Amino acid sequence: MLRAGPTTREESDIRLGIPSRTLDPRQLLTLLVCGAALAATGIMAAGRLALPIDGSFIPTERWNWTTDGVEVAPLSASSPFRTGDVVVALDGRPLADLASAAVSPPWFLAPHPIGSVVDVRVIRGGQIVDLDVAMSPFSTDRLAGAPLGLVVYGAGALLLTLVLVLRRPRATAIRLLFIGVCCNTADILAWEVGLQPTDFLTRSLFLYAFAFAALTNLIFWACLVHLLSIYPVRAGWLTRRPAAVRWIYATPLAVFAIGALGARILGGSTLDWFSRLGTLLALVVSGMLVAILGSIVAGYRRTPAPRRAQVRVLAVTLGVAAMASLLLTALPIAVLGHPLASRSAVAVLALPVIVALALAVIRDRLFQVDLLATSRRRIVAAREEERLRLRRELHDGLGPTLAALGLKVDRARAESSADPAAVGPLLDEIRTDLRGALAQIRTLSRELRPPGLDALGLVDALREQLATIGGPADPVVEIEATDVGVLPAAIEVAAYRIVVEAVTNTVRHAGARHCRVEMARDRDALVIRVIDDGNGIGPGPVGVGTRAMYERAVEVGGELLVVGAPDGGTIVSASLPLGAEEPSLLRPQDSSPSVAPDALESAARL
Repeated sequence: MLRAGPTTREESDIRLGIPSRTLDPRQLLTLLVCGAALAATGIMAAGRLALPIDGSFIPTERWNWTTDGVEVAPLSASSPFRTGDVVVALDGRPLADLASAAVSPPWFLAPHPIGSVVDVRVIRGGQIVDLDVAMSPFSTDRLAGAPLGLVVYGAGALLLTLVLVLRRPRATAIRLLFIGVCCNTADILAWEVGLQPTDFLTRSLFLYAFAFAALTNLIFWACLVHLLSIYPVRAGWLTRRPAAVRWIYATPLAVFAIGALGARILGGSTLDWFSRLGTLLALVVSGMLVAILGSIVAGYRRTPAPRRAQVRVLAVTLGVAAMASLLLTALPIAVLGHPLASRSAVAVLALPVIVALALAVIRDRLFQVDLLATSRRRIVAAREEERLRLRRELHDGLGPTLAALGLKVDRARAESSADPAAVGPLLDEIRTDLRGALAQIRTLSRELRPPGLDALGLVDALREQLATIGGPADPVVEIEATDVGVLPAAIEVAAYRIVVEAVTNTVRHAGARHCRVEMARDRDALVIRVIDDGNGIGPGPVGVGTRAMYERAVEVGGELLVVGAPDGGTIVSASLPLGAEEPSLLRPQDSSPSVAPDALESAARL
């Protein structure tokens, strides 16, 4: 019995191999996060250019806040401020009160207009000094002092990732890279432009965009950890637990949120809280940098030897940049309160990452093209070998059988009138030969494509096939599968062969008591896991069956990992992309090869 056809347009598109017209939730999340980061960048840039400045800024590298004020630095030699001044009041209002009002609802108030002159009280050399600060338009002197290395790094990274994401919007690694760069751009601008004391007086959107940039900094480092977990080879823990990827992002944000709440509970003024937040952010970033260094080493180790040359330069340059950021900026800020080197100097060390990234993308693209060409050659060779085998089976097997049947039919016709009694045994012989021919046809049909896939579907066909593997003393095999929906034909066959081979290996070699097959549809991929509680992976070369499973996955553009389970046993994980099949107007279920032998046998019985 054939399966029913698709009932929705989306299922029909999947059947035909046409990409879904609906927006992927991950693409939507990419747009939201990147849009928020770029919006914050635009708000900070527009706010600083449009709003008047007071001639000072709060150095982000020396985040020095006291209970009553904050240390500032002059923008230019003509500024009324001096290096080391601590601003404590604006227009007669304590800075601590202004900061408390800024972090208390309602937020995002319209910019509060201020006069052309602001009365600023500072502590200079232990003495209270009142300054009449004239507000002025944004000065180009501030732009002239911008570090060239950091600007080139940010602009180059944003331009490169924008080009890549426009060319390959569905590539997860490129989307992660684009998110990270957009978030890093917001952080770079916030770090370089910085706050000025009068931002707390105006309460413009700039103030809140600056605060949001701290979160984008954490998202940037989380994106790098996620990227290193899937590129160039997906990590085993991520394959075993795909949902764990959310913890890469949730952990630093949750740690920062809990730490911020704890810092608030410690008491003191809002300015004391700001000081603790700077130290907390540096500590969380230091932890993320340690995770990035570990991810670089782990990613390089799990990369197959033929591909290591393509990622070696990127791994080295990214490792150097991460180590420099950890030892020269993040960790010293958390421990000493100031960096050991300017962020611009660290950015110079990060510049080779952009070049290495471009080279890695180009080389990876060339590698994929070469891999595709090799795969095509192998497919063509395999197809021709299969044609030769079918030709031999038809010519040397079915051909003589059918020819002999024809001769026997002619003989039966000749003897039907001369000796009617001899016709019966001859017809029995013809029927026996016909059944043998039908068995050969059925065998060829099964070798081309398992007929159970068309009659029962992937999950039920696997249940039927796995029930025939092993005996009473062999492990108990269970299948846990959600509704996988309509799958491309190539994916169905690859999944079927991989699961059957993995379970067969478990029965023959693992010495297991239980084997569980998990199968689920994860957005644009079919995820398969075969888990047993046997002896685990032993030393020695890869077997023929394991190599066949790997080749099945690679042929459809997927991945396959064989790893040891944490509590013993083996886990075979495969991820098969659902867009791997070329569009086809005729699926096997529309013309099932398993129907023909049954029809012929019924006709023979008649």
